[in-house]
Parts: sequence; structure tokens; C-alpha cells
Amino acid sequence: MRLQVTLMLICLLFPEVQGLKCYQCIPVPPGTCTQTQVDCPDQCSSTTMVTYIAGLKQDVQMKKCATSPECVSGSMNLGAMKISINTKCCSTDLCNSQSVPALSTGSPNGRKCYTCDNNDCTGIVDCEGDEDHCVNIKSSAGNVKVTLKGCASKSVCDGVQASMSSAGVSGSLNCCQGNLCNGAERFYLSLFLLILGPLLSFLPFSSLSFSVFLG
Repeated sequence: MRLQVTLMLICLLFPEVQGLKCYQCIPVPPGTCTQTQVDCPDQCSSTTMVTYIAGLKQDVQMKKCATSPECVSGSMNLGAMKISINTKCCSTDLCNSQSVPALSTGSPNGRKCYTCDNNDCTGIVDCEGDEDHCVNIKSSAGNVKVTLKGCASKSVCDGVQASMSSAGVSGSLNCCQGNLCNGAERFYLSLFLLILGPLLSFLPFSSLSFSVFLG
């Protein structure tokens, strides 16, 4: 009887962890992927990301395992680069079978934030849609320090901060509310492309190859 009680207590204290099955489809060049089924510890996700870099639009759709910080829907406007992310997360087997639509393009909301253009971070960008924060991202690419400024939705701010922390990425991200609250500054940066890698690695899709965005 004592053994039976002990076993019952063990089962109550350490319940069996049920595996969650999710669809996985992470695109690699040339932008297509093969959908598979994988076991996930937390949630399933389906994401559509749209990027605008130097006026060129790139749509990316993916499905994969996810944690709560990756369940982000919102946008970020850095002047020369804009990113919108729409992610739906769920927690039942194969619940991420459907693709999600891209976020609608937002209209200017009256907020303004500083942005960077090459070595000058004194430019101003108009925020759109639910971009209610100004953002200031600082990191490094090799021996070169990089700074990014612009507008962002609160959900994107929170998601990027959590992803940087969990990935152990060195650098800082500060979001603030109020027009031009992210400060103007000047710094030296030789190539704009040095900025893109660190930023995209911060976002909750680190498994997505950077080359997807460049076509």
C-alpha cells in the first residue's frame, strides 16, 4: 500500500509531458519550403512577414515551434527598411495548418521618431498604424558598432527584447513613448548591410536565413 501511495504522489507531482505536434515549414533560398511535422515543447505558430528594403518588397511565410515571445503581430519602420509581422500561435496538435494573412498597411498616426541614414541618425520617420513607440537598437557587427532607430509597435518591442535576452545577443534595445524620444546622434557606419544582419537575428525568427530577405 505504501508503494502504491508513493507512486501515486510521483504521478501527481511529475505528470507526463505530452508532446505537441506542429507543422514546420521554414523557407530557404529560393524562398520555398517543404512542410513536415515536428514535436514541439510549447506552441505551434504560423507567421507571415513582409519586409520592404530600399523599396523592394519580400513576403515570407513560415510555420514552426514557438514560445510566447515569438507570438508577435506588429510592425517596425526604420526608414530604409520596414517590417510587418503577423504570427498566430496555438497549442493543439497540428493547429498551425493554415497560413495567416499579412498585416494591412497602416496610415500615418501622427507620431514621429528619429531614424538613421548611413552615418546620420538625425532623420525623422513618420510612424504608421499601431507603431506607438520609438525604438533605439544598438549592437555590433564584427568590430563595427551599429545603431538603428525608428518606430515600432509595442508587441514588436517586447518580442525583440525577449528574443535578444534568450539568445544571449549582446546589445541593447530601448523603446519609448513620445515624439522623437529616441534621440538624434551621428556615428560612423560604412555599409548599411551591416545593420540588417544583427536586426533580423534579433527578431523571433532566427532560424530564417538572412538571404531570404535579399532574394
